Amino acid sequence: MKTILFFVVVAITSIFLARAMMRPPARRYRSIDALIPAYNEEMCIEGSVMQLLKNPYFNRVIVVNDGSSDRTEEILDRLARENPRVLAVHQKNTGKGGALMNGVHHSDAEFVFLTDADTWVPAQSDGLGYMLTEMDRGADAVGGIPSSNLQGAGVLPHIRATVKLPMIILKRSFQQLIGGAPFIISGACGLFRRSLLLRVPFSDRTKVEDLDLTWTLVSLGYKVRQCNRSFVYSQECNSLRAEWLRWRRWIIGYAVCMRLHSNLLLTRYGLFSILPMFLVVLVGTSIYGSHLFLALTVNASPQALAIFLPLLWVVVAMLIAMISAWHHRRWRLVLFAPAAVSYVLLAYAIWLIHGLAGLVTGREPERDKPVRYLHVVE
Repeated sequence: MKTILFFVVVAITSIFLARAMMRPPARRYRSIDALIPAYNEEMCIEGSVMQLLKNPYFNRVIVVNDGSSDRTEEILDRLARENPRVLAVHQKNTGKGGALMNGVHHSDAEFVFLTDADTWVPAQSDGLGYMLTEMDRGADAVGGIPSSNLQGAGVLPHIRATVKLPMIILKRSFQQLIGGAPFIISGACGLFRRSLLLRVPFSDRTKVEDLDLTWTLVSLGYKVRQCNRSFVYSQECNSLRAEWLRWRRWIIGYAVCMRLHSNLLLTRYGLFSILPMFLVVLVGTSIYGSHLFLALTVNASPQALAIFLPLLWVVVAMLIAMISAWHHRRWRLVLFAPAAVSYVLLAYAIWLIHGLAGLVTGREPERDKPVRYLHVVE
């Protein structure tokens, strides 16, 4: 049944994507300010800023140093001295939401593009032009596609990248089509009208400020849209511990946001964009749990592996990975695709251990700081 539903979603979304691909980019150069919140980003902040300066759509690059204790302040001050289009803003640590809003207040552009310090934004691309096209069609906020930067990356990022990009496109496009808006505008790739953020600011009441803001905008009636021709490339975790911590933050944040935005759950957006992923987890963990119990107590055999890695889903994962392999020009991603099921099991485990508790209590752990790498930004 899940397989049939998957292919129905693919068919419907493909028609939607075909129509959207026909829209040309709005090439309004120097019309956007790029905003980066930075906390202890000495490893990659310079490369990220220099890359953004190459993009013709950006007027200024505004970086808000959120109370860093490393060399981030020193690096930003030097970059600001060397290039008048770089604005370095320093503040005491408030959290990512507060840093973003400080950057918004220092901008005078009509549009602001929000991204992260570890994210590589292609310079020779019309990705931002396609996002501006969505703005011209009436959107208030537009999300792009946060893909994986595989430059010098290890095995885990390659596994993550096998299905990440096509699945984000598929899910968020379907959510916009059926639910009215995508699940989230990622903090790594989001274009906003600056006036909108001045009216509806980011908040640090959760550790997933991008998800919280997206749902707030939807609840207030603003037009939130998805752009599938704007790609950025963010760092992926290179260790199991870092991956666990990151997914824990995302999942608990998702649960907490369901509490905060309970008024949305039974709306069109809630039923088709918010709840489906949570319901998939509930159904999936129930199915896996019952089959595992039977395999261990009644029919313990090597065939039990098929419960966690059905042959049909291996084939589907490899087909999806062919899209990622073509996009990244790394054909070995197809071979990594069967291991992508490990991320499904990871999500299920974190939901059971942490997510359900977050849904009940509304409490989140302290925000983890991912390890940065020099090679992340080319």
